[in-house]
Amino acid sequence: MALLSVIMLFPLFWLFSSSLKDISEIFNNPPIWVPERLHWENFGELFGNRGFGRIAWNSLLLSTVFTAAALLLCGLGGYAFAKYSFGGKKVLFIFVLASLMIPHEATMVPLFVIYKQLHLIDNIWGVILPDLANAFGIFFMRQYCMALPDEMMEAARIDGCTEFGLFRKIILPNLKSAFAALGIILFVKQWNNFLWPVVVLRSKENMTLAVALKALEDNNATPYHLIMAGSVISVLPLLIIVLIFQKQLISGLVEGSVKG
Repeated sequence: MALLSVIMLFPLFWLFSSSLKDISEIFNNPPIWVPERLHWENFGELFGNRGFGRIAWNSLLLSTVFTAAALLLCGLGGYAFAKYSFGGKKVLFIFVLASLMIPHEATMVPLFVIYKQLHLIDNIWGVILPDLANAFGIFFMRQYCMALPDEMMEAARIDGCTEFGLFRKIILPNLKSAFAALGIILFVKQWNNFLWPVVVLRSKENMTLAVALKALEDNNATPYHLIMAGSVISVLPLLIIVLIFQKQLISGLVEGSVKG
């Protein structure tokens, strides 16, 4: 396990080390594992001259809003499919699952045309809206909701609880691990999202980290030291989130595999 851990952590070590090197030191042979002088000015260049402070804020805002809204919609969708009976429920759920087989690239052109007519091009809502009620999230929450006893919800209805009150007071507290696990998955997915944001977002003011890292490339002289520093800025928040919420993530995924 220790050997596997070292192998898994080595790319991260090389990333952090290279982010503090001069560009001439990155491709040295033999490699320089730890630079003699730490070039913190690489990060200063990104935040001072390249606008990465605003760009990092764009990614954080976009990912947070997307995750919160998607958790609400996927939770409601999963709850409805698990606990309500309505006409065409099975057929509709099959269509929801079938949408997982449609590649995102196949829907990009019609989505772009629609969003252009709605004036959502170069707008963060143009990135947030398409995947809010995603099939994976609905299926994920449905599996958890099916494990909740119907008697508990019937008792709440008898006591006068409304349907939305039931979801807020019964479903949410009992599925904290599920929401935590799905929230981390959705946040990481949106944080690393590249293809759709690069199509929709046009101005530097609305650019996300994934797009900004690609924009650093230059055909004449690519600043690899800045790309490494930018990659650290992109990876560090995800590492912190996973380290803080790893128990909830593992618990949610394990419970889902057992309940499913």
